[in-house]
Amino acid sequence: MAYTFSALYFEATRRCNLHCPACMTASNDPVRVRASIKKELTYDEIRDRVLIPAKRLAVRQIGWSGGEFLLRKDAFDLFRLSADLGYKCNICSNCELLSRERLAEIKKATQGRVSIAVGLNSIEDDNDWSRNAEADRTLEVLELCKELQIDRHVIITIGKYNADSFERTVKYLAKRHISFNRSPLVARGSGAEHFAEKGFSRENLRDKFHPVLRSHVNGYVSYTPFFLSPELHEEVSGGARNGTVPQNPPIGCWVGNWLTLNAEGDLSVCPVMLDTLSAGNVRDKPIDQLVNESPMFAALTDRSRLKGRCGRCRYQYTCGGCRAMAYFHTGDYLEEDPTCFFEPIDKSTVSEHEEETNRMFKKHLIVARFAGTYQRPKKPAAAAPDCAGDERNDLD
Repeated sequence: MAYTFSALYFEATRRCNLHCPACMTASNDPVRVRASIKKELTYDEIRDRVLIPAKRLAVRQIGWSGGEFLLRKDAFDLFRLSADLGYKCNICSNCELLSRERLAEIKKATQGRVSIAVGLNSIEDDNDWSRNAEADRTLEVLELCKELQIDRHVIITIGKYNADSFERTVKYLAKRHISFNRSPLVARGSGAEHFAEKGFSRENLRDKFHPVLRSHVNGYVSYTPFFLSPELHEEVSGGARNGTVPQNPPIGCWVGNWLTLNAEGDLSVCPVMLDTLSAGNVRDKPIDQLVNESPMFAALTDRSRLKGRCGRCRYQYTCGGCRAMAYFHTGDYLEEDPTCFFEPIDKSTVSEHEEETNRMFKKHLIVARFAGTYQRPKKPAAAAPDCAGDERNDLD
């Protein structure tokens, strides 16, 4: 089949100027970083093995990350190349190198098609442990982006350490119309040392994180459980799918909607499963060929293969369960998500949260259109609900 992916997340270096204790790229490990630098993909390899062939997979956005991507000497050359190839750049940064002048240079190099994504696990003191950075510096960069009219986004890595502050952090972001997504702390890189103690539990998800996530449309991306009526997504999307994974817009678990690549060129299905699950290396075959020949991509774009509760759930396709949580807890990326608190008897079991999810999802379509992940189906014209009258201040 012909695969299409909306985005490529590319950890193009493990070099970093911070030493976060649970760094999933192991950028706090000098031995690992030195070894990686010798194997980093070069500019020419990125152009010929990644960016050009990714066009054949319909990729529209490149997420440049690390480590700290701006430590690559060719970072701005890659920004310019991406823009020339028609990609939007989403730049993930720890903010230490982002001055007003540097942000203006980035905007120019990317031809204005850019979003700055920053890690912020809490606006309170519990950010300091997990990110080894002051929250105030990150908030300052977010304000600079607003001044310079640069799109901004926040990635919140969730675990037991920020369960109590999560709601306050999200309210801060929602008040300022800043989009965000949750990313789970997993046993990848240095995160392996902390996963058992700091990883979130089913109870944390049910009582602390999920009530907040389902209440704010600016964060309606890449989280589970996602209790969206499959009939509603079918209606608004025009039936767009990658295999059986919903697109236009992507929802629930994003596995099957994006590609992820590490600094050495290994391809995987999710950023937090890089280094642990590989579909091959782009030095051996270009990225589109790796995807099209990969049994792992074939399996994960067919959610009918999901097992346990995920396999008998009404939301099997619109949610999919967190494949990373399934893998890191069970060793099987097709198993049920053990952190999910929903207990379906079969596909007729409707979540008490479906009505709220449907209502908020309709508002989320405004955000998704703005972000370029949703377009109204051309036929039939009345398929998508009319959100034109919704005001931006209703999004929160």
